[in-house]
Amino acid sequence: MSADGGITLFWGDDEHRFRLAIGEFRELQECINLRRLKIGAGIVGPMSLLNALRTSDAWPDDVRDILRLGLVGGGMAPKDAHRLLRIYFDDVDRYPPLTHMRPAFLILTAGFTGPIEAKSDDAQKKSAEGMTTATPAPPSTSDASTAPAQP
Repeated sequence: MSADGGITLFWGDDEHRFRLAIGEFRELQECINLRRLKIGAGIVGPMSLLNALRTSDAWPDDVRDILRLGLVGGGMAPKDAHRLLRIYFDDVDRYPPLTHMRPAFLILTAGFTGPIEAKSDDAQKKSAEGMTTATPAPPSTSDASTAPAQP
């Protein structure tokens, strides 16, 4: 993962960079919910979509949109992204829809969380700073806090 929420994955024929920035997230939300509204289904939020991917229960077109928008957000020309999707996503005889759930999950997760390793480093630094600058609480002098309860 990179600092901008992008991720590089092997998908289709090669390694590709995927990225969902705010513009791609907005377009994704519009695509998946317009599709649902047209058939009277309830709309879904981004975490519901992530959970559907995690459980391999996402709609195929939702998965396709995540891949498409991730490729475009990662720097690929829309026509090239469309060409790859026609070859590697739309040919369900060669590439069953389930094979795309994990990459879509990883792309969406990277867009939500950004770089996991960078956050871990920051959290460790803050934790270490807090440990060295925090003043420990004085020991309790009250016997009541350690005395056994009376019946």
